[in-house]
Amino acid sequence: MTWEKLETHAFGAWLPELEFTHYHATKLWEKAMDSCSRFAAVSGNALAALPFAQTKRPFTAWVATGWEEDRLDRVAKFPLYRKWLDQWINSPVLRKKEREILQAGEILALSEHTRTALDKLAGESVCDDVMPMPIDGDFFRPDIDNVCVGRVGFTGRLDDPRKNISLLIESLAGLVKVGVDATAVLVGGELDTHCAMQINLRGLSNRIRILDYVPRNELRKLLQSFDVFLLPSHQEGLCISALEAMACGCPVISTRCGGPEEFVKDHETGFLVDFDAEEMADAINRIINNRSLRQRLSEGARQLVLEQYSRERCERVFWKAFESKSVIETGTVH
Repeated sequence: MTWEKLETHAFGAWLPELEFTHYHATKLWEKAMDSCSRFAAVSGNALAALPFAQTKRPFTAWVATGWEEDRLDRVAKFPLYRKWLDQWINSPVLRKKEREILQAGEILALSEHTRTALDKLAGESVCDDVMPMPIDGDFFRPDIDNVCVGRVGFTGRLDDPRKNISLLIESLAGLVKVGVDATAVLVGGELDTHCAMQINLRGLSNRIRILDYVPRNELRKLLQSFDVFLLPSHQEGLCISALEAMACGCPVISTRCGGPEEFVKDHETGFLVDFDAEEMADAINRIINNRSLRQRLSEGARQLVLEQYSRERCERVFWKAFESKSVIETGTVH
């Protein structure tokens, strides 16, 4: 197969319950790898690089989070038999494999938060550098005339428990209760049953708009229209959508959930709050009802993205790791 002129391969896996079997360097994997000269893994966690590590091929891995953190909420929904398999078989094997992978390659972390977590998992300093997701500041740019005062926005997988959408709903309900004219646009598929019921019970159906995933141009228009971008997550390795909103000049209010703590700066680009609906609602209200504050946060948000998350800066970090001395001497992967 090809994708945007790139050759692609898909490898199936047996026994979905035994997750540790999914990543092994099978004969199909080895055949594909033998046709390559360089190897890179870009994934949520480091396990995607296991075929490279198993076959002693030098590789660069760009990692967003630790293996267990990446799947914590998914595991909570497993049936009892699968939880047992996961606890006594999958987890011990995959923890060991993850540590071996992290110690074997050139590791780039998505954020400082991720770097700390990966170094801890490996039991030593393994991350060569931090490379955040680059943000296109030319495409994602402010449009002051398009801002809707009082519109709270969110983009991401709405049915992912880690996104904690119920906190956003509760915060909006608190604002409306005290007379604040606030609305919300949530982009990213369908809500789970609990959140959908929560909206109806709180009488917010006419104030919250739910959208499926949208094309890039439409996404930009939506981000430009948000007065505040709200990030209520339990856990985030970075949060690309929040950075895209900041590039559009939208301040971000985020929980203290990991990666966003690196770019959401209190009184500079937005506000950090605890997992408390009242505190989050208060932060939203402060921005909505203080336009000079909103303007200052908007300028600070965009400036931070342009300085720290540019494509040029991220490319320098990547190529430095990819063409490192250890990789060049042994021959690499892509």
